[in-house]
Amino acid sequence: MPAKKTILIIEDEPHIVLGLKDALEFEGFRVASAGKGRDGVTLAKHEKPDAVLLDLMLPDVNGYKVCEDLRRWNPFVPIIMLTARSQELDKIRGLDAGADDYLVKPVGARELLSRVGLHLAMARVGREANEAVRHSERRLAEVLEAIGEAVYAMDRDESILFANRKALEMWNKREEEVVGRRLLEVFPGIENGKPYRAYRQVLATGKPLHVEAMAPAIGDRWIGLDVHPAPQGGLVVAFRDIDEQKRAEARLRESEERFRLMLEALPQAAFIIRADGNAEYYNQALRDYVGVPIGADRAARTALHHPDDQARLEAARRKGVAAGKEYTVEVRIRRHDGVYRWHRIHNRPIRFEGRIEYWLGTAVDINDMREANELLERRVAERTAELEAANRRLAGQIEDRERAEAQLRQAQRIEAVGQLTSGVAHDFSNLLTAIIGNLELLDARLGGRDPTAARLLAAAQAGADRGARLTAQLLAFSRQQPMRPERVDLNRIVAGVGGLLRSTIGATVHIETALSDALWPALADASQIELVLLNLTINARDAMALGGTIRIATGNATLGRPRRAEEPRAGDYVMVSVADTGSGIPPDILDKVFDPFFTTKEVGKGSGLGLSQVLGVAQQLGGGVSIDTRPGEGTTVRVYLPRADAAELGAQRPAAAHPAALPDPAGGGVILLVDDDSDVRAVAAAMLREAGHGVIEADSGDAALECLERDAAQIELMIADIAMPGMSGFELAHAARLGRPNLPVLFITGYSGLATPPDEPLSAEVLRKPFRAAELAARVAAALGREGGYAQAEAARSS
Repeated sequence: MPAKKTILIIEDEPHIVLGLKDALEFEGFRVASAGKGRDGVTLAKHEKPDAVLLDLMLPDVNGYKVCEDLRRWNPFVPIIMLTARSQELDKIRGLDAGADDYLVKPVGARELLSRVGLHLAMARVGREANEAVRHSERRLAEVLEAIGEAVYAMDRDESILFANRKALEMWNKREEEVVGRRLLEVFPGIENGKPYRAYRQVLATGKPLHVEAMAPAIGDRWIGLDVHPAPQGGLVVAFRDIDEQKRAEARLRESEERFRLMLEALPQAAFIIRADGNAEYYNQALRDYVGVPIGADRAARTALHHPDDQARLEAARRKGVAAGKEYTVEVRIRRHDGVYRWHRIHNRPIRFEGRIEYWLGTAVDINDMREANELLERRVAERTAELEAANRRLAGQIEDRERAEAQLRQAQRIEAVGQLTSGVAHDFSNLLTAIIGNLELLDARLGGRDPTAARLLAAAQAGADRGARLTAQLLAFSRQQPMRPERVDLNRIVAGVGGLLRSTIGATVHIETALSDALWPALADASQIELVLLNLTINARDAMALGGTIRIATGNATLGRPRRAEEPRAGDYVMVSVADTGSGIPPDILDKVFDPFFTTKEVGKGSGLGLSQVLGVAQQLGGGVSIDTRPGEGTTVRVYLPRADAAELGAQRPAAAHPAALPDPAGGGVILLVDDDSDVRAVAAAMLREAGHGVIEADSGDAALECLERDAAQIELMIADIAMPGMSGFELAHAARLGRPNLPVLFITGYSGLATPPDEPLSAEVLRKPFRAAELAARVAAALGREGGYAQAEAARSS
């Protein structure tokens, strides 16, 4: 396992340190901290952190000074400054002091981790690049050691990084006296000399400079100085002692042979060209490199250069001659073995009495240096590409996480609303049980003798029925609707419901179907799917005010990971879709269409439960829903249902068998009725008495057990509400059967999703609220093994 990266925090506010530390340690970083600047510098030298978070305002010293100290200690460690001030001047001062980045407090965890990760990656690239540069510098040093000129390099702070043997000899210094020290420390008092001013000029302008001047560092001798800007901000200086040359300029013509001998001693190629362009002299190094005699004319020299470089060389020559100034050009020269190698050709004019008489040229082999630079550029480009790819992956992961969080929030919101609607539906079912039951009892009492009262009762019953349907829709949304999933053919369901849909939709809308020939069987409740199709078709019709086409299609679908909360999990599904050519759904309300009671229709034209019911049915069956819509073009709603297979069908629980018929005693039996809702209990008791049964009422499980103990011989059946405070109906049945193992039990409930436990062998029946008197009488008769019920009792009473 790789070692943890260490992050040093230099900050005097404990709560800020704690927040930064928690975020960094959560991502796997090791964290060290200091509350003062000087302590932070000391700790950095001990801990050797991979990155530093530095506060601008510290109690003992400001962050700029700390940044400079840290940068002198380690020029490569990433430093990110923290401050509550966001002025641009502060940012510029921080970056000038050596900081790599600048964050304004308070800093978010995501931004902090992104910046730290970015600069750690950049630091790694920088270290690798620096190693490549050092390798290149070592190879370059070997070349420079072989060159007759004195060469040294220094950084932008004027610290000497390298000096070849020739330079040390000219300075009369040892290497340890020079390398790593600042120039003015090694040679105090040279700041007013022309060479030092040349250094400052090149550092300021970034342009190379040639100077011939007296050098205080070597006893005021004349030197020729070539100052070049280094790639990383420092200088590369090549100088040579021209003191003798200066003294010999007056005697140049007389000492021409001596001058040639000097050129012969140079290890690099050198040549003298007359003002007319013909060569006066080629030194031995050049002749050995070429390996063949070189003609004096310009064409002979040009033929030695690579064809692709000849035009550039000629352009540089013309420009230098026209200006009468020295010039430098990099070209490839053919070696004696036919290989072209890069050289830097430098030509200097030699004047006599103000007139150019000769051009002195040198050609330095820079092939290895160029290859090293190209390698470095490739490595930097590769690392940059890797970093960009990593950033893209990180952005993708952040996007995936944000999408997953949005899906979770939507699912939690729908689940919370579902739980709320389930509870409302339960209480509403109890109310409707009392209302419907009392209406039926009243209707039975009147016996049709008062037509006006009969009409009023019928209207009241119709309203109660509408309330019961609304309760069913709420239960469907909350996934509490009773389902009977079985293997179904969606094509057959669509074909079977077509007539109903056409009669419901009307003549202005055309319905067409596209049914798949190889459709998988689905695991669904056929009656609920018909209701889903009806809801979706009505919504599609309402979206087409001027008429249009509704297209109902089926198909097989293999889905991947869901993108929205209402979509199903990955897997195989059977799909049925309803598409319209209507107005579409605006994007700003798309996330709300599944909320219960949300509707864009006019008041009184929609309950807002249609799509909620569709989603509830689909998810209760193990599927989901997706919507594709474009405003002005139409909407397609796809309902995905689980694919049925043998394993799923075999796993379905078989229906419990009805209990064996009990002997029919004379008259109705005594029934123990247990429900905590007094209204429901009263109307149910009245229904039972109308059916000819004796009724003992209890409002809780404990009261019911007391009744069983007191009247055990009379009680033939117990009717118990499932959801009661204290003891549930299931728990009551279990306790009652400890004394009466064969006691039949009929459960009633307003929670449609509650099923009978598997350990209820005597009665697997659950009567769901609201129920009618005939339903209750039939269930009681079945539980007691008798025929008849409420209708039979009415007939007996009327006779």
